[in-house]
Amino acid sequence: MNHELLFFFQSVLWGAALLFFYDILRIGRRLFPRRVFLVSVEDLLYWIFAGILLFGRIYQANEGRLRGYSIVAVVLGMVIYTYSISGRFVSVGVKILNIPLKFMSMVEKRLLSVAKKCKILISKAFGSKLRKIGRRVKGRIERSQESRKSKRAEKAHKGRAVEEKSGDKA
Repeated sequence: MNHELLFFFQSVLWGAALLFFYDILRIGRRLFPRRVFLVSVEDLLYWIFAGILLFGRIYQANEGRLRGYSIVAVVLGMVIYTYSISGRFVSVGVKILNIPLKFMSMVEKRLLSVAKKCKILISKAFGSKLRKIGRRVKGRIERSQESRKSKRAEKAHKGRAVEEKSGDKA
């Protein structure tokens, strides 16, 4: 009887632990929203993994015998956890983790602002020189493309001329 009672309380704790880790997943979803399809896939994978893990723990802890009261205890642990601390844990977790996320967002905005100002300063200081260099490069590229086209046209013209000469001899 003592072993069954201990196993019952362990099962209650396993149920609470399963929902604790699911709440961590929920916090992640609130911080980084996902599409419904991805949430469904996450849920499916989580509960498959949780079911396999739970089955293994029940099987191992109860000497290979599956008992109905252990499943009832797991569900009881989930219910107790849900109505006692789950909601507060998720809301406090989101608030705490939002602090560094907001800070990182502010730093990102500042860095982008500085980068934009640097781009404007560089453009003002070297804009005319950069435009001249850009025109030169563009001109060279266009000339090289034109020369390639003309070389191809010459080869094609020579090929037709050889064909015409060979056709005259036949």
